[in-house]
Amino acid sequence: PEQGTSLESPLIAANITTNTNDSTENNDGTQNKEQGDPGNKEDDAREKIPPDAFSMLFIAKTYSEHALPIGVFVLQILILVLISLDLLQTYDREVITFMNIPVIVPLSVTVSQCIACIVSVFSADDLVYGVLHVNKRPIDIKWEVSNIMRIVEGVMVIGVSLIFIVQSSTAIDLWLNFAAVQFVGQLDNLAFALAKMNFFRNAEWELAKRVSEYRVHDNSMQTFKRTARIIWCVMLIVMIAGLSFIFYTQYNLHFACKSITITVGESSSAFPLARYLSGTYILDTTRINGRPVYVQKQGTNGAFLAYCGSINQWTVSSYDDESRGNIDDPCYYFDLQSETTRTYDVAEIKTLRLPVRNGGVVIGWCIC
Repeated sequence: PEQGTSLESPLIAANITTNTNDSTENNDGTQNKEQGDPGNKEDDAREKIPPDAFSMLFIAKTYSEHALPIGVFVLQILILVLISLDLLQTYDREVITFMNIPVIVPLSVTVSQCIACIVSVFSADDLVYGVLHVNKRPIDIKWEVSNIMRIVEGVMVIGVSLIFIVQSSTAIDLWLNFAAVQFVGQLDNLAFALAKMNFFRNAEWELAKRVSEYRVHDNSMQTFKRTARIIWCVMLIVMIAGLSFIFYTQYNLHFACKSITITVGESSSAFPLARYLSGTYILDTTRINGRPVYVQKQGTNGAFLAYCGSINQWTVSSYDDESRGNIDDPCYYFDLQSETTRTYDVAEIKTLRLPVRNGGVVIGWCIC
């Protein structure tokens, strides 16, 4: 009996091996490894690699096959770097806040910023896949390089998206810029899709087919999914926490000008009428129409600079003798008015001009 058992065991093992390697042959001669025994544990342990340009780099064999994935990666990074440099420029603003963050933003922008943070985190699949798969295989330079490229591209997309999110002062600008950055982040997927449709050469088409058929052994898919969820949650918490801190500083007028100086030149024809409005205006704790108020620190009668919502202009109004020390309605009676604007930042006012009562032509001049 013992000898019979030893003779039958190799046959049983051979049959099992034959069944596990079962595969169907396609018309083009390639083997479809997705089909097989439903109970086959080896097939269950196989994982598809992402259908993108980075996987094409990993599978590529010839120098010509490396050209497309490397070119796409260089193009992505170049675009993102150029956008970053442009976003960090100060241009001609007189007062520059940290990262050019607006002084205050309306509620529509605040809600859009929160939604954009969530979308940017859960669309960062390249970053998550690269982090989880780097150093997960035996020494393979191309495998490591492809995942490092995913990480670099994912970090750049998240970073540029975050800058756009915090710098936006209108909802439409936020979503237009955000969509553009997300499109740049999808260029690697787009390049693979075009290659699979034979948009480029036959070499790229064959390479895309090999990527689609390639499998890697991964016996820890459940752990992978759980770790991916943890990474997404951590990124989301960090971005929401940073955004909340910015909301808090904006609410406390941390980015607003602490003071602004208005000077009416003596050579101006309006000097006799508006000279008492010259002086330094200090940031007050009061808000009108969601914007800061500035109170004159030095002057004859005292005045304040505030935003009039009915005409969408910043106005300079003087106190009455009876109401001195109280902030009145900036739309009721004002001595100077700015151009029509919806800005929350007083530093963006270009001119202040003298209004003409009872209609007529507005006489304007620049007060610096």
